[in-house]
Amino acid sequence: MKTQLCLFLSCISLVTAQDQPKDPFVKDKKAAATAPAMPAVAAEPLAVADPSAQEAPKNVLCFVETFTLSQAEYAALLDAPDGRDKLYKLVQAAVKAGSARLDGCHLMTTKSNTRSTVESVDELIYPTAWTPADRVGFQYPTAFEMRQMGDRFEFEPDLNSENGTLNVNHVFTRDRLLGVRLFKADTTLAGVPVMDIFARQGPSSCRLIPGFPALISTLNDVQPGMITLVFATAQVITLKAPKAPAAKGTGNLFLTARMISLDRLKGWELLKKHAMDGAACLAELKPLIVAKEATLEHLATINVQSGVRATHESGLIHHYGTEFAPPSEGAPAQPSEDPKMAGTPAKPAGLAGTTSFEARNLGFRLELEPTVSEDNAFSELTLAPEFVSMKGNLKDKNWNEHYPEVPVFSMQKITTGYTQVIGATHLIGTMNPPGDTGVNDHKDEGRMWLLFMDMNLE
Repeated sequence: MKTQLCLFLSCISLVTAQDQPKDPFVKDKKAAATAPAMPAVAAEPLAVADPSAQEAPKNVLCFVETFTLSQAEYAALLDAPDGRDKLYKLVQAAVKAGSARLDGCHLMTTKSNTRSTVESVDELIYPTAWTPADRVGFQYPTAFEMRQMGDRFEFEPDLNSENGTLNVNHVFTRDRLLGVRLFKADTTLAGVPVMDIFARQGPSSCRLIPGFPALISTLNDVQPGMITLVFATAQVITLKAPKAPAAKGTGNLFLTARMISLDRLKGWELLKKHAMDGAACLAELKPLIVAKEATLEHLATINVQSGVRATHESGLIHHYGTEFAPPSEGAPAQPSEDPKMAGTPAKPAGLAGTTSFEARNLGFRLELEPTVSEDNAFSELTLAPEFVSMKGNLKDKNWNEHYPEVPVFSMQKITTGYTQVIGATHLIGTMNPPGDTGVNDHKDEGRMWLLFMDMNLE
């Protein structure tokens, strides 16, 4: 839009220059052409050129809540007086009454026109290609793919500077493994395992009014007759520069990330009070850590210069097989038809083997790049923190003991970019463990992980 406006103004200037009316009081055209131009009115400094008058940076906060209840109750809430307008309050009341449950609560901080994601997933690695069947019908996997089971939210807001609303592109995805079944090319044979995945998502675009919860999607639940409501509440946060300028010193940025976990319902209530105030939220969590009602999961510090990408990694490097040699059948000896030539010796049966490995970093990993403003008041920060854990190998009654070991990784990750006040503590968002994904009978732990960032300029 800005490009079009600039082009429009340029065109106006060009037309004006070409179509200036002649001055009837000027007779000497040559003298008029060489006469000095009058000083422009805009020669004085414009107000927007003053850095103090520039618009303060803004962040966009998105709070996502998922509630699961029966379709019948959802229909009754909609049909209640002012049900559509008061739907969020009615659902909250249903949670307190026990007829609805809060099964997801995610938070992220981003900026206008920045695409961000939150992932709380188990990674299901499953075979997609098999060897031809041998004489007894046995087949061996030769190629694999991965699909995320759990919650994934992608969010891209566009702030309307005229009316303050947000035009949002979004998609909330929640996939679950229902089980492993055997597919048979020949009904007399054992068959090969395939994954039954219950997929749910609702990519869309809508307009959000800051501060007002909006139902952005509904998802059918795995359990028949149940439905999941996805609410999003966006907030636009205008940042204020600190009263005292940050010390220049060496110019290094000292960043400390903290991940703290607690019960989901307690975290839900905490975020409703302090989602926009990281310092207040952290202050309320510290006594809970002492009382062991919350847990400090990870703490990491990075010392880096402005405009430089830095990484922190801590955890086990887990190696696992990705390509395999299938078992081979033996062959009896073959005598030669020529008595002067030796025959072919017997070939014993070959066992399966691993031919290629990959490595996955477990534990906590933080990659970031900060850029400090000229006045040392703010920093633009892009980051991708993640926590990866190993949940054992894939297990199912239909996964043959002769198949390869397939690891199950759990990932908690945020990918975003935002502006932070230097010298302040910021609540970036949630890095929750996956819920009820169905992978290896993984059940919902009912926990929430919060990610905080302290930033100081040395």
